[in-house]
Amino acid sequence: MIPNADYIRKITGLRVRCVKSCSNTFDELDDYDAIIARSQKHGSGRGDHVFHSPLGGLYIVMRITSLGVDAHTLTPAAGLAVHDTVKLVLGTDTALKWVNDVMLGDKKVCGILCRSPRRGEYLIGVGINYATTAFALENAGLENAASLNAPEEKVTQFCAELLRRIRLNALSVFDCKRYNALCATVGKNVRFVKNNVEVRGFAEKVEADGTLLVKIGKATVAVDSGEVSLIRAETDG
Repeated sequence: MIPNADYIRKITGLRVRCVKSCSNTFDELDDYDAIIARSQKHGSGRGDHVFHSPLGGLYIVMRITSLGVDAHTLTPAAGLAVHDTVKLVLGTDTALKWVNDVMLGDKKVCGILCRSPRRGEYLIGVGINYATTAFALENAGLENAASLNAPEEKVTQFCAELLRRIRLNALSVFDCKRYNALCATVGKNVRFVKNNVEVRGFAEKVEADGTLLVKIGKATVAVDSGEVSLIRAETDG
């Protein structure tokens, strides 16, 4: 089902374009405030990664031109918006994995990507496995992904609420206290790559500027980007 753009415009005041499929939401936003697609042919991930976008998902890009927060906090702030929308509309609990994932159990249900193509313009991309089937996830090679299995009759309400919350969070101070409470990364042993070397440490907390503090031996370092993976209990030590 394609979300009802007229309803979303009425609720949010945004110029919204809703399509069944597109090549890439970042490339096809055009002059709209937001674009919502149910599938993408060439979705964008971090770096040169591909973001697989099978039919049934929600692939959203929203343009923000004025911020009330440090731009570095946009990604975790968008994660909070996704978590709150899923909880409110669907009644489902999710967790946040620093810095750009939303988790259902131990599997990824949403990825977030923020870009700034020019000064003062920010594009917030959110890809959610909204009603994606298990077959579609498996066929796309997404063994570590899960679906919300959400009802199609709520898709328009879900999109309107999510866009509203993303904009609200972008205009407000980043709620790092709530983010820390919901973040599955905090309080866990983690690993990440720095200067082509794998580093292991203990994730202490997420700071107000969105960085992750990791204790490595007697030192504490601030990680501001990159992939941070949890170290499973069976591989600790």
